[in-house]
Amino acid sequence: MLEQVEIRRRIRAAMALADISSWDELARRVPLSRSTVKDLGTPRGRAEETHLRVIAAACDVPYSWFTVPDLRAAVAREDEEPSLVERVEALEGRIEAITKQLSAGGM
Repeated sequence: MLEQVEIRRRIRAAMALADISSWDELARRVPLSRSTVKDLGTPRGRAEETHLRVIAAACDVPYSWFTVPDLRAAVAREDEEPSLVERVEALEGRIEAITKQLSAGGM
């Protein structure tokens, strides 16, 4: 399994793809407690397989989104439309930019 830091990043990316704007909104879409979902967004939260499976379903991404090292491999399918790969690449770039911005700001 991936490191928790990477899993948190991927949860946020899945939420963005699903147009879920907050941890509260995600909590309303999954059968997990609000506090569990909110903890997953912090370093103290530990995402378990069961958490990731329901989040994957709610965000309409495959479970492999949270398990494979190469995110492109998680969404690759033979009949895949190029637009999904492009969206994932764009999203990864945006998340990287936000992460750098937050790091520069001391957050």
